[in-house]
Amino acid sequence: MRRPPASAFPSRVTTTEDIDILFDARARLAFSAEEGQDERSLLALLRKVDRSFARTNAEFRARNRDGYLVDLIRPMRDPPWKAEPVSLAAHGGTPDADDLAAVGIEGLNWQENAPPFEAVAIDQRGYPTRIVASDPRAFAVHKLWLSARLDRAPEQRARDLAQARAVGQLVASHMPHLAFDPKALKSFPRPLVAAATALFAAAPEPGFTW
Repeated sequence: MRRPPASAFPSRVTTTEDIDILFDARARLAFSAEEGQDERSLLALLRKVDRSFARTNAEFRARNRDGYLVDLIRPMRDPPWKAEPVSLAAHGGTPDADDLAAVGIEGLNWQENAPPFEAVAIDQRGYPTRIVASDPRAFAVHKLWLSARLDRAPEQRARDLAQARAVGQLVASHMPHLAFDPKALKSFPRPLVAAATALFAAAPEPGFTW
């Protein structure tokens, strides 16, 4: 029996030198660790993977020796001065003066209120990895919005648009249970959802292997 070809995105869509972690201050965060490991600050968790991670001058960002960045972000509230936890210590983590503090980002409230999506992936060692993220339809719509923002660098906007198209095509091709339904994206402004309709109807671009 022939195995189906593996799904893959071109490197221009996926290659970045940073990762953003969305901090939802409305819910309590739970971490799983081996016995005897009680570090529960985000910076301590990052150092379990790479000891060279350190907080930068920006309180929301950590960088390792290779220049890889990790940003802790949260939705910008209305009003913006509304008090809420900005670090893991406020959710039961170990207080750490050097830990990251989340920075408010416009537009993330749409992602925060989007339907949750859960899947199991296989890591490079062959072990299952549980992934919980926002709905991929919401990801595509949000990336489309980012691609039109003039306050982002041109290369970022181009990658945002490529990612929006790629995920929209992937959903249309392999996730028929996630039909493009504006009701599932009610956390987004209606004009933005309407503008994203074409993302979920186009054929895969050359270079995509699914």
